[in-house]
Amino acid sequence: MQRMINGISVHTFGKATNQAIVFIHGFPFDHTLWDDVIDEFKDEYYCISYDIRGFGKSEIETAQFTMESYVQDLESVVLGLKLNKPIICGFSMGGYIALRANERENYKALILANTATNSDSDEAKLKRAAGISNIDAKGLEPFIDAFFSAAFSEDFVKEEPLKIKDKVMNTNSIAIKAALLAMISRTDTTQSLNKIDIPVLLITSENDKIIPKETMEQMASKIKNSTLVSLSESGHVSMIENPDEFKSAVRSFLQSLCH
Repeated sequence: MQRMINGISVHTFGKATNQAIVFIHGFPFDHTLWDDVIDEFKDEYYCISYDIRGFGKSEIETAQFTMESYVQDLESVVLGLKLNKPIICGFSMGGYIALRANERENYKALILANTATNSDSDEAKLKRAAGISNIDAKGLEPFIDAFFSAAFSEDFVKEEPLKIKDKVMNTNSIAIKAALLAMISRTDTTQSLNKIDIPVLLITSENDKIIPKETMEQMASKIKNSTLVSLSESGHVSMIENPDEFKSAVRSFLQSLCH
């Protein structure tokens, strides 16, 4: 079922009486990134995916996005659906949103895939700023091509992501640039990791060129109730490149919550 909540396009799957899982996609994708994962779990869980503001069918309204406004949108979705202690699953930028949201609210558990807690270094800020300038000067496609080269393994880029690219290319470039600015200005959530007292699954990839495995290993060492799974033969977008291992890791974690 699809509905709009405060300008956010929200999709729900399964019975509302089951344990809720909210899936937050990463940059520069939309909610369909999670379709295969949700198909795996919608019979047992109440699965919710949504388009981050400006992406997919969610409204833009203003180009002045911040990580805080993204978090507020997540909270609007949770409140609008009357979810009680959902599990929050965030990938990459979606993980940034989940980590900051967890500092503001108590959830049942977190699933963090290919993400990090640190705010941007000066080098990273300059790289994102250059990306914005390049989009203005050359259009969106060269930026997306460069991103895909970093986000996916070389073999996967050759064979698979044409449909994914078509979806991304339909995204308003204003939303892409606004998301880059939101990531530039996000807070560092590292200091709150040792305060997390809920179960956390961290999923990393052996060949992630955007957020290295070592980064998530450091995160796991700071969270007392954490499980770290490293996926083989996968780049950054792990649920797409290695869906079987990704879903297996999530299933094992969800089953562990019941014991």
